Amino acid sequence: MSTENTPPVGVTMLWMESTRVGSAARTHMDGTRSRLDSAGIPVRSQIFSEAVNESALGKISRLIGLVRAARRAAHRGVLVTRWHPFVAFVAPRWRRKGGRVLLLVQGNDDSTYETNPWLRRVPGIRKLMTRSLGMGSYVLCVNRGLADWVRSERSARADVPIEVMPSGVSDVFFDADPVDIGEPYVLFFGGLAPWQGIDYMLEAHRSASWPRGLKLLVIGDGAKAEAVEAAQGPTLEWLGRRRPEELAGYVAGALVTLCPKSNTGSMAKVTTPFKMLESAAAGVPVIATDIPAQVDMLSEGYGALVSADDPEDLARAVAGIASDPARRSELVERAKAFSPQCRWSYAAPQLARAVKSLEDDIASS
Repeated sequence: MSTENTPPVGVTMLWMESTRVGSAARTHMDGTRSRLDSAGIPVRSQIFSEAVNESALGKISRLIGLVRAARRAAHRGVLVTRWHPFVAFVAPRWRRKGGRVLLLVQGNDDSTYETNPWLRRVPGIRKLMTRSLGMGSYVLCVNRGLADWVRSERSARADVPIEVMPSGVSDVFFDADPVDIGEPYVLFFGGLAPWQGIDYMLEAHRSASWPRGLKLLVIGDGAKAEAVEAAQGPTLEWLGRRRPEELAGYVAGALVTLCPKSNTGSMAKVTTPFKMLESAAAGVPVIATDIPAQVDMLSEGYGALVSADDPEDLARAVAGIASDPARRSELVERAKAFSPQCRWSYAAPQLARAVKSLEDDIASS
């Protein structure tokens, strides 16, 4: 667990999830810090943990340590925190000290359970979820589906602002030097979790509709790693984890990237995959399954949608882009046009307005 201290002014940042390098939570934490820095908002301290491969007991111990650190840090200022049920143990302390809580909501209850199944065994966890959402003095959600979910779950004043603030991606994905492996390739990158559609993707790759000889590279690790490893062959290679700087080159060099997420409760309306934004930032088209949240993301036109229930459809879509350079060029231009919106700095003014609103509320109380 780390507490990075800077001069005693400005906001405090709290991330309850593990922020190991390469994780979505770490990307979000670093991006939020980047937004605050670019807006000229000083960060008093960051409270987080980079723990990896924890047991359920280890996770509980880590969370207790983070809660204690955040309670000790409470002051008459703004706490900027990624939503987590255990924020319910922190927010009241900040309120009593005269502070305010800015909640950044990146997922709903289903996604929390999917990424942390052990939480289902924690007594009263649903109440903690609702209570923590209700303790935000200002709430910024990554998309419309999450904003609607927060409004339906909150138990707080109706006048608390609940807004949509899009995610961003690391600067390394902009203008990265493409990796050249000597042949065209399709890329999947990210966590190899069941809800990422790994089995669906592997079935598409085995299909006769997949372009003959076209390579699929897989970067990442997780529960489905064994299935990916077993599927390796002349046209499928698993590269394991890669640091963001190295990953960016593989993204930039890809013919197209894949985002085959499953149509689960957490994914349907509230997912906003970093991989889709990272691909757009690199000017590379995306093929994504047609779950509602991803349909919304591709309204900007930088990719193609396929049925989440039909691996053949994914294979045909890959073939369509691989065999039609003009079509790919059109998608590349749309990705490049959208890419400025993928920078963390794009929404920095919105975050700054939220912090300023809470600071004004503190000053007037």
